[in-house]
Amino acid sequence: MKSEIQKIKDKFKIDLHMHTIASGHAFSTLNEMAREAANKKLEMIAITDHGPTTPGAPIDTYFRCGDRFPEILYGVHILFGTEANILNTKGELDLPEFILQKLDIVIAGFHDFEDLGIDKNTEAMIGAIKNPYVNIISHPYSSKIEVDIKKVSKIAMENNVLLEINASFFYKKRKANDRNAHNKIKKMVTIFKKHNKKLILTSDAHSASEIKKFDEVIEKFPELGLSENDFLLTKKDILEFLKK
Repeated sequence: MKSEIQKIKDKFKIDLHMHTIASGHAFSTLNEMAREAANKKLEMIAITDHGPTTPGAPIDTYFRCGDRFPEILYGVHILFGTEANILNTKGELDLPEFILQKLDIVIAGFHDFEDLGIDKNTEAMIGAIKNPYVNIISHPYSSKIEVDIKKVSKIAMENNVLLEINASFFYKKRKANDRNAHNKIKKMVTIFKKHNKKLILTSDAHSASEIKKFDEVIEKFPELGLSENDFLLTKKDILEFLKK
């Protein structure tokens, strides 16, 4: 008999944030990621290697090669994208527009961003949200770079940008799993539920074994006020979202 956690986990057919060896600090190849996604019965994944300002990340040329990227592997639909870095208070990213517009999906987030204080940090994230090519903001509740999560949530909803619940953040072995961030997630969840808007749950996998590793965050769903109904769950959901 399946556990309640497994029953919930089975409803998630997508995982749209993961890194291959191209990111320089991950451990699996594209083929290994796709094969494991098929084993876990996913309909769609997104390969979102880090933007070029992350140490060890691929250069621009890598992201220009989307037309050489396989759309289907092992029966899994694969989106070619990036987790780009927010560079400044304007929300500029570390890939030029002509590359961003070719990608299937764009995540933007803070990595090695200089902490400018909550107001300037919020301004930078909102600038990225307003970029017409950005689809998802990664881990907006991070305690390392504080933002006004209420403002960020409001602007994200207005611009049809998804905010991420990052499953890797909840791994019990990670020190980042802290109470301050949980409180910000609760605020974010409350705002989105109030407006009947969806979030996205991702693994941020850095190895094939981490794909759809959602168990530990699902354990926290009751505490965070979440259920599977608060997320986009399927390939159909994502294709409809991207059309907007």
